[in-house]
Amino acid sequence: MNHLNSKEQNGIAWQKQNIHKRLLDTYHSGENKKFYNLALDYITDIINAPKNSTFLDAGCGTLAPHSIRLAKHGYYVESIDFSASALQTAETNIKSQGLENRIKLRQESITSLPYDDESFEYILCWGVLMHIPELEKAISELSRILRPKGLLVISETNMFSLQAITNGFLKRFKRFLGKQSIEIKMIPAGVEFWVNEPTGKTVTRQTNMRWLVNELKMNGLAVKKRAAGQFTELYIRVHSPFLKKLIHWFNRIWFKYIKIPNPAFGNILFFQKFEK
Repeated sequence: MNHLNSKEQNGIAWQKQNIHKRLLDTYHSGENKKFYNLALDYITDIINAPKNSTFLDAGCGTLAPHSIRLAKHGYYVESIDFSASALQTAETNIKSQGLENRIKLRQESITSLPYDDESFEYILCWGVLMHIPELEKAISELSRILRPKGLLVISETNMFSLQAITNGFLKRFKRFLGKQSIEIKMIPAGVEFWVNEPTGKTVTRQTNMRWLVNELKMNGLAVKKRAAGQFTELYIRVHSPFLKKLIHWFNRIWFKYIKIPNPAFGNILFFQKFEK
């Protein structure tokens, strides 16, 4: 695979089931489900779309959990993902919950969407852009297919959060000591962490939120609201069940009552497309 560039390796790696299963086990089980239920309740309350409206879930992932939550709120969902294996698992999960008439699955790339201009009034893109090397192209495509006055909801990790700043120092120190095989790139969009997986390289980006807002503005969208997601993801690093529950409890308290996005690792941003 050495003849492939990093972007091509990233695409191949994300096609593989093992990476999606690892993310599923880490982020979509146990206490995290409570947070995601709260987050989708919050998003649908803010958007206040009429029942039976159609959402695009851009990057639905294994099990399509957010698509299912949107469907249970009374919406139709067009769910896309780059990975065929993720979509197979998602299809099984959707059918098991009797939602196949509400959710349509398609294998598509977010950087080259097949839809006509202004096809969707509502788009959700949760934790997807951080894994896309061609970020500007993905943003351009999402903006293109959004209708005037339509809403795009993006959830990404914040490079200036307390956790990101602390982890950045630790990762750089470990790399300096030769204890971590990871390539760190500073780009205008944020900090990228490239990791060598058995199936190829993968990228995870902590986002410069100011850059993201400006990039969407250049594509005709204005930020309407920025809110905190999870304050920290340190629950993946601790082994004590008590500490894990304590971190999840703190995350939910921050999300529900404190809400300040700047120090929070997860951020949720609502963008609206300008009228013509």
